[in-house]
Amino acid sequence: MTDKGNPEHNNPSASDLASKGRYHEALISFDLEIGRGVNPSSLLVGKALTLDRIGFFSDSLECCKRAIKLDPRNIDAWFIRGLTFYYLSQTDTALECLDHALALDPDHVEAWFIRGNCLYQRENLEEAIRSYERALDIIPGYPKAWYNRGVSLADQGRFEEAIDSYDQCLAMNPGVSVIHANRGVALAAIGRLDEALFAFDRALALDPGDLTALNNKGIILSRQGRDGEAMDCLERARKIARGKDFLRRVW
Repeated sequence: MTDKGNPEHNNPSASDLASKGRYHEALISFDLEIGRGVNPSSLLVGKALTLDRIGFFSDSLECCKRAIKLDPRNIDAWFIRGLTFYYLSQTDTALECLDHALALDPDHVEAWFIRGNCLYQRENLEEAIRSYERALDIIPGYPKAWYNRGVSLADQGRFEEAIDSYDQCLAMNPGVSVIHANRGVALAAIGRLDEALFAFDRALALDPGDLTALNNKGIILSRQGRDGEAMDCLERARKIARGKDFLRRVW
């Protein structure tokens, strides 16, 4: 039977509020729970992650700093600190924090994944690929790691391997246009043009405004002498492209 007189039974925890997207309420609740002094280091990490979600990165870093001071071996505090520096594009400091987290827990899959993203930002593609592959060693069914590995391989010109990575991702996430579009780019790069067109059509069925698919489909159609279809694709791409780009990006 629920004890209605006990506020702990009536009020959701700070973590519950954050998981439901009620971030400002969650922050108030975190402060109340931290004030009670029960496991404050972990609560500070939860508060830091909530602050990240609403873009209060400096406050998040301060929470992580306090959590680490209370418990220097708090793996999640080091990870969230690294994640926050990644959001701020301060990749050197992010990598230091992530490596500290991985020294404490070599199987922290998200730390490997974000480490890969940091290295990709620094254009260290080989090390980025190794980090994504380390994440995949831990969780083979990790679609974002397969996709980012594919992007990194394609940027190195290793298109066959990139296609395999995209295929692994699509087996788990078939409904994301950008994966089909970038797979099409890799197929076109090795001359498999009909397969590339099919991939672009799959992308456009999911997102008719996918610039990568429209632009590259138009280029292939032009190369095949299908000028009317090519002009239609390229004109649609030009109309959508104002103020946008269609570069490959990691997630």
